[in-house]
Amino acid sequence: MRYCLSVLLLSVAFLSAAQTNRALVDSLKFVDDMPYICEDHTKSGVGCGAAVFWRVVQQKQAVIPDLINMLTDTTQTAANVPNFGGQYAAGDVAYEALQEIIHGIPTFKLLGIKFDSNGCGYCAYWNHVRKDIRNRKKFQAKVRDWYDKNKTNLAWINSNDFSGCDCPAPHPNGGHFELKK
Repeated sequence: MRYCLSVLLLSVAFLSAAQTNRALVDSLKFVDDMPYICEDHTKSGVGCGAAVFWRVVQQKQAVIPDLINMLTDTTQTAANVPNFGGQYAAGDVAYEALQEIIHGIPTFKLLGIKFDSNGCGYCAYWNHVRKDIRNRKKFQAKVRDWYDKNKTNLAWINSNDFSGCDCPAPHPNGGHFELKK
């Protein structure tokens, strides 16, 4: 009887934590600023990223499946995409958070396109995912496959390096995951 009660309580606690993470990730739809160039990310300011973005990133591997699930979400956020124009979709915000948690995800390989080194550079990402929802769905499937194949080969690195932000230390996570060398 005690065993059954313990299992039940642990199951409820696990489901509660999973629902909390899912709700937190879902709140990325309301992001109004993304990290880009920032003098002090610990204070609010344009280019420092919304506080909820960093709260998601701080959940580390606990939110990775939910972030991957969100990659196809085209809900427009209030966050502007610097240099390339338009608004971040919730799926783009989720991918940026994923890249802050795991550095070195091979974005263009998973997209199945080349980085436009002779033209607009990273805008190749934006043009591709905005072109057709099927591109987002394929990208999501490739990211999920990449993560499933590599998650046991990820190592935590204590670091203040940011993936997508020219921001000063310290990194809100105090590090990131990357593939073991």
